[in-house]
Amino acid sequence: MRVLFVQHQDDCPPGLVGDRLTELGARIDVVDPRRPLPDPTGFDLIVPLGSDDSVADETVGYLGAEAELLDGAVRADVPVFGICFGAQLLCRVLGGSVAPARNGPEIDWMRVAVANGATTVESGPWLVWHEDVMTPPAGSAELARSEVCTQAFSVGRHLGVQFHPEATLDVAWAWARGYRLSLDKIGRDPEEMLGRMAADADGARRRVATLVDRVLSHAGLTR
Repeated sequence: MRVLFVQHQDDCPPGLVGDRLTELGARIDVVDPRRPLPDPTGFDLIVPLGSDDSVADETVGYLGAEAELLDGAVRADVPVFGICFGAQLLCRVLGGSVAPARNGPEIDWMRVAVANGATTVESGPWLVWHEDVMTPPAGSAELARSEVCTQAFSVGRHLGVQFHPEATLDVAWAWARGYRLSLDKIGRDPEEMLGRMAADADGARRRVATLVDRVLSHAGLTR
């Protein structure tokens, strides 16, 4: 299996999701969307990752090219597994919408509410960290949500999650240092939040492995 990760910045790497795919024997390619993007049909799975940028900001220079990549994947029936910004861009490509969250960022190590009958996504806890929210397109299946917004959805073989299954504890600490103002804005103590994340590190890795396995099954990529 050949997997393409679209990585927008150094502190949003493939992380735990990439680790699980490597364990399963996948060949991993990582590309920066500011550079020429490959033909999606050369891959079995496309995974666009998180970003500081907003899908709702049309001035983001690489947004059009990355949207074309995902649109090409969808048209060619190459499954996409979008994560946070990547899920929001997938949502837009499929006909949904993305807008700023009304009450500011949603940041926490938290459980999500899984829809009745949904089996791909577990309740967590997961690291949730975003400022925009997505409204999935008509005909999609909402798999999970929080009090704020949709946390997971699927359309055909494609699936997006608003939370960050890929994030390691080191990555989360880098975000906490870099975006301390966002945490202060909502009264979130990074030491308390990331202490809960650290205490559940083994469980988180197991949940990520299960999620990746189920995403592959949903996409028809398991034997």
